[in-house]
Amino acid sequence: MNASLQGKVALVTGARAGLGAATVLALAELGATVIASGRKAGDCAEVVAAVVARGGKASELVLDVGDLAAIPARAAAALALYGRIDILVNNAATIEPMAKLSALDALAFDRSLTVNVSGPAALVAALWPDLKGGRVVNVVSGAANHAMSGWSAYCAGKAALMMLTCSIELEGAEIGLRGFAFAPGLVDTDMQASIRAAKINQISEVPRENLQPPERPARVIAWLSSGVADDLAGQYVDIRQEGLMERVQQSE
Repeated sequence: MNASLQGKVALVTGARAGLGAATVLALAELGATVIASGRKAGDCAEVVAAVVARGGKASELVLDVGDLAAIPARAAAALALYGRIDILVNNAATIEPMAKLSALDALAFDRSLTVNVSGPAALVAALWPDLKGGRVVNVVSGAANHAMSGWSAYCAGKAALMMLTCSIELEGAEIGLRGFAFAPGLVDTDMQASIRAAKINQISEVPRENLQPPERPARVIAWLSSGVADDLAGQYVDIRQEGLMERVQQSE
């Protein structure tokens, strides 16, 4: 079965650059109308223009997942753009604070969990009735399963996001909503640049030339969103899983 998103509307958070922007383009390539969201007006203007230049349809939305009080109103604004949301990609995240537990700033830790877990949960809740029959893809990480020195906040947040995915899959059954947790591997993004600069654990030592381009995991996110990979719903899906990219290629 070929993956297609014709007639679907997708919302992508953290879409200014990197994996988020690449995901916007990948979803549009499969036919979706895409809402690209960033924290500030104009953040996603470039990727929206790129979609339009390729003959697709996209719009920009201001949405800060760390501003929990504003999420219901921003979700309503997203729905008002095209009258529906079929796909939600929770990509926005922060790697900060990168610090050993002995030197951890508790408020920074809390802020990290807000952006990486509470914001995505609030957005799912706000869009729940409109996601009937839809797909939520939460971008997780190998950090969800493996503790890394200096990354206590990030690891805790991604592990919690994995469990949020399981809850979406469990409770979404009554409305046909499927949830996916996707680990994209090491991707050449601004976050990876921050990790290299921090020099806090072994991931900081990975050379940039060993990182994969964001377009590769973006293809997987679009594929998971299409419904052809629902056998992977509710699971931890790692881009490095044997045979995964072959399945994606066969569906294109």
